[in-house]
Parts: sequence; C-alpha cells; structure tokens
Amino acid sequence: MNMGSRFLLLAVAMLAAAPLYAMPDKDKPAFSLKTPIERIAADPEARAVLERELPGFTAHPQYEQFKAMSLDALMAMFPNAVPLERAKAVDAALRAIPAPGKAPQDAARTEAVPADPR
Repeated sequence: MNMGSRFLLLAVAMLAAAPLYAMPDKDKPAFSLKTPIERIAADPEARAVLERELPGFTAHPQYEQFKAMSLDALMAMFPNAVPLERAKAVDAALRAIPAPGKAPQDAARTEAVPADPR
C-alpha cells in the first residue's frame, strides 16, 4: 500500500468515526440523575428543581463532600439518602429542562410550519 492510499484510508476512517464523537446527541437531556449535582446546582432552573423536590438539599452540611457526585451515584452509595419517588420526580423535572440553545418542542414545531403563501 502506498503513502497516498494509507492517507486516504486514514482519512476515511476518521470521517467514519467523527459522528460518534463529534456530534452531540440531540435527544440527550441537559440534566438527569446522572448529572453531577454541582452542575445541576449551577443552573438556576435545575437548582430550582432540587430545591422544590428536595428542600434544603444544597444546604446539607456534607454538600461540599458529595456535590461532585451524581444523584444516581449518591443513591447507590447511600440508598436512604433520597426516597425513590422523590428521585423519580427530580429526574422527570430535570429531563424536562431544555438544553441550552435548544428550543422547546412546541416552539420548534411552530417555526417549522411554513407560512401560507396566499
């Protein structure tokens, strides 16, 4: 195999792999139980979910020790830390928050409808 063929093969392989790594997942929620707690707390809308569903959570005395963890990891380590029904409510509310720069579904649908040319 000559140098040109190797380069072409490498370029094709990189292009084929690029969508796996470079393309953001459009359906992935901005937040979930797997998001680090400190990232949730840094977003005003997501933090409001924590405060509404788990009052005083970010004021917990050990918050600094567990804020880098996700709620999912915290619940795995400490099964009684967050009741399951509260965790489900938090997850649903967090997943409903649109990603930054992502239009809500209804707004996106409205914009996609072409105007009547008459």
